[in-house]
Amino acid sequence: MPKVVLAEVVPPFVAQQLQALLAGAELDAIQDTSDEELARRAGDADVLVTARAKVDAHTLALTPGVRFIQQLAVGYDNLDVDAIRAAGIPAANNPGFNSSSVAEHTIMLMLVVLHRFVAAHNATCSGGFPTPAFVLANQAHLRELGDETVGLIGLGNIGRAVAERLKGFKTRVLYFARHRADQATEAQLGVEYTPFNELLAEASIVSLHAPSSAETRHLIGPKELALMQPNSFLINTSRGDLVYEAALRRALQDGRLAGAALDVLEDEESKINPFSDLPQVVVTPHSAGITRTSMPRALRLAAANIDRFLCGEPVVNLVTS
Repeated sequence: MPKVVLAEVVPPFVAQQLQALLAGAELDAIQDTSDEELARRAGDADVLVTARAKVDAHTLALTPGVRFIQQLAVGYDNLDVDAIRAAGIPAANNPGFNSSSVAEHTIMLMLVVLHRFVAAHNATCSGGFPTPAFVLANQAHLRELGDETVGLIGLGNIGRAVAERLKGFKTRVLYFARHRADQATEAQLGVEYTPFNELLAEASIVSLHAPSSAETRHLIGPKELALMQPNSFLINTSRGDLVYEAALRRALQDGRLAGAALDVLEDEESKINPFSDLPQVVVTPHSAGITRTSMPRALRLAAANIDRFLCGEPVVNLVTS
């Protein structure tokens, strides 16, 4: 029987659900992804499943039997595509499974910073219902999403889902993408194509929806932050390395930006929030794409692709083609 190894630390029920979805394959879920354990339990695996764990030439040397790699997530910056391609192993990702979830989380973060939700929550937790004091301290900064100009960097599945939801707020939406959408799509989504630097200067909320790559690393750095409006917000539910965090921190401390809301950080492995001392920054734990709806969908899509491979059928969503 073919062997599928889930090399990712996940709750037991996730592994159980994936096993139930696989037709005619044995699943082994590895909670310890050390080299020793990977070599011992995945050395004879036919398929390797991951989400955030690094898969590179070293990983492949430890797992010589692997013939297919399935990424549970949309982003695949944890995969060394060049090394995997050189080994002749097809690898696929899972696009679209969490577009709704991430889009909703993105809208939530926009509303949280515009309405100073954290400050309001803390005010009531510290005693009483201090409406006059809170309003006096924050009224000049409380804003409505419908009054804002949102600039989307990227118009893939998630960027489009965010744009669709912003229509309900009657928000003006600009976007920049490497490939401009056709006029029909722009009209349907209600978005305006805007060159990158112009978008940064014009938007009061800049929201990142681009993949992690060598080209997008530190896409938002000192020069880009200097172009943004002093009262603007930066939202990132994409990948942490799109933002040069040291530059963002300086911009926030200097009052160059009104605030930021981040679901991703440059160094998530350290489990340290480098903005925890800045009240104008909201950070969530890379949870935007995880809901009770999106996770089963991701597992169904992954299992279907694994079954295709094991049955000799063409797989979908290849990232190594």
